[in-house]
Amino acid sequence: MKNNEIIITLLYNIYLSLNKEQLALTAIDLAHLQGEQLTRQQVKDYLKISESTYKRKVKDGTLKPIKLPGGDRFYLKDILGEYLESKRKGRI
Repeated sequence: MKNNEIIITLLYNIYLSLNKEQLALTAIDLAHLQGEQLTRQQVKDYLKISESTYKRKVKDGTLKPIKLPGGDRFYLKDILGEYLESKRKGRI
């Protein structure tokens, strides 16, 4: 396991223990944590945000997509913080 993945897993476990709440990671989420890429639409669905919110977050640097010819791509480990923020705000 890479150092980044270990740190993400550790932070995730700390978050769970502090909030005494279980976040259900599906099999697809676990696969993404191991390095698969998410498309722009998958990120919007995952974070439960609109297109305008997505564009605003990319513009202000909160979301940092990997620009590819086929469109923006993200690693789940890179958007975990935004996922936790969406959870905190009650979107998820």
